[in-house]
Amino acid sequence: MNKYIKDLANIIRNGDMENTYKMAWIRSIVEFCVTNPSSKTIHFDDLSPLIFGYYWNQTIFFYLEQGPNPKKRPKIHQIVKSKVDEYRKLNGYVPIFFTKVENDIDLNISQISNVLKENVCWRFQSKQNEVYDLDKENQTLKVHKPELLIDYADILFELINYRWVQKLENLNTHPRISQKVKGTDRENIKRANLNTFKEYLDIENPKRLSFKTGKPIPDDKLSMDHVIPWSYLYSDDLWNLVYVTRSENSSMNNRLPDEFDIEKLEKRNTSLLCKLDKMGKSNKQTEDLRLAIENNYVRKFWNSFRG
Repeated sequence: MNKYIKDLANIIRNGDMENTYKMAWIRSIVEFCVTNPSSKTIHFDDLSPLIFGYYWNQTIFFYLEQGPNPKKRPKIHQIVKSKVDEYRKLNGYVPIFFTKVENDIDLNISQISNVLKENVCWRFQSKQNEVYDLDKENQTLKVHKPELLIDYADILFELINYRWVQKLENLNTHPRISQKVKGTDRENIKRANLNTFKEYLDIENPKRLSFKTGKPIPDDKLSMDHVIPWSYLYSDDLWNLVYVTRSENSSMNNRLPDEFDIEKLEKRNTSLLCKLDKMGKSNKQTEDLRLAIENNYVRKFWNSFRG
């Protein structure tokens, strides 16, 4: 492997990381080189929207923490979370990729660039392994061999994401972090159609009573939701799905269930499995439900989610 790329790979793999800034920084540099192959100089203002977008996607879809202290998040993550909260107040809780809404977000690029100047740019490389020439005061850099970043971009992106995932696993209790990073990176997150689960929910709850209130739900207001949030599990599972109204569905978004909800869900799952067994149903859904009960998934994931 070329020595320049080998040295860069070594920095990515072995550099110290208090938070995820360094991986966002180098990923933005590689991405900029790929999309702007003729540019000789990169300004921090070129990188800031890219970095904002990485954090936006991971935050709005999965609420991933990017630093060790949720009460004192890295400054860029604070900026992103504030913008996500503003967006949700106006548009609701359905997550959306940054590229779909970037023209609607009032983004203070210079604010992010200043953070890159003070806390990020000079921390990434060492004098022994210089990837670029840095002009910190003018907030610019010149990559030594941009053509190599372009040639090795696919490999570098995979390595950067791998290192990013490693750090996120130290900072979050979430399951499936690698899948979440991959999904947000490729903008390939598709919510499944939950209607296939109605057949099973109807067996235990034929009157379609709300999990939250116990009241019947009109057909035009019927919805299904995850008791332990989808944004945490990144999975649709029978053991975690219940009937609620559409308005209750919205209010449950990323909400921590209480002990009462967890006990009720556990009892529901036991009752549902008993009825499925009596009916002689033996398929993936039945066995997944059985596995969840035997391994106490509801309480394990609930305890993990609440930290």
